This record gives sequence, structure tokens and C-alpha cells, in this order.
Amino acid sequence: PAQPLPPELLAATDLLVPNEHEAAALTGLTDPREAALALLRDVPEVVVTLGAAGSLYAARGADPVVVPAPRVRAVDTTGAGDTFVGALAVALGEGRPAPEALAWAGIAAALSVQREGASTSMPFRTEIEAAFGATGGDEDRDERETGP
Repeated sequence: PAQPLPPELLAATDLLVPNEHEAAALTGLTDPREAALALLRDVPEVVVTLGAAGSLYAARGADPVVVPAPRVRAVDTTGAGDTFVGALAVALGEGRPAPEALAWAGIAAALSVQREGASTSMPFRTEIEAAFGATGGDEDRDERETGP
């Protein structure tokens, strides 16, 4: 559950990844975009996960970007956030640009929600790569939102 974060922890944070409810709890703002922008006062980059709607990336000095999630039939959402964050860390660690990393992580989370149980839902890298390659990594490019 979201709780106030000490300033010294925020000062040591490069990227904060709350879900939309946690972002609202941390900022008091219910609009995910506004919450992300408010969080940028404390950390240089923020990703707010939006469930089936995808994710929102905000960084100081750049326009926020919304990356839609793949449309799938969810069976069990347990562990989807952990899957997303783990895949995002891998993608960013490999040097992928933020929008591509968010799309890759979104595919991982979409694969995970199609399976029951958190312990067996996290997809293998080969599954993520196959799904990412099948979509060109950007199946919803025309729906991506940018700007203020």
C-alpha cells in the first residue's frame, strides 16, 4: 500500500513506478497525469501504471507519454504489476528508450494476466520477445498520446 515516502528516499530515487491508486495516495491528485507531474518535483522520472489502459511515463523536461496496453482477456491480475516492473527494469537496463520499454513491459503484464496465479503467471523472456516482435513492439502506435 502507498504511504508517504521520506524525502531522503525520494532524493535517492531515479524512477518511481506507482500504480494510479498509489500515485493518487502519494499526491492527493486523482488524475494520473497530474499525479505524475506532481511526483516529478521529487524524482526525475515517473511511470504510473494504468491497468488495462497501459502506462504513463513522465520525465522532467519532457512531455508525458501514454503507452496503451495490449487488449487481452484478463483471467487473474495478481502479479501483473510485479511483472510489469520487472520487465520494465530489464528493458531499461538494456538501454531501450522509455516508450519501447513501456510497451515491452506492457506486453509482459498482458501475458501474465491471461494466466492464473502469481507464481506461474510471469512470462518467459522468449514469450515477451515473440509477442513484442509480432506487434512490432507498438501495436497501438496511432493511439499513443503525447503532449500536455
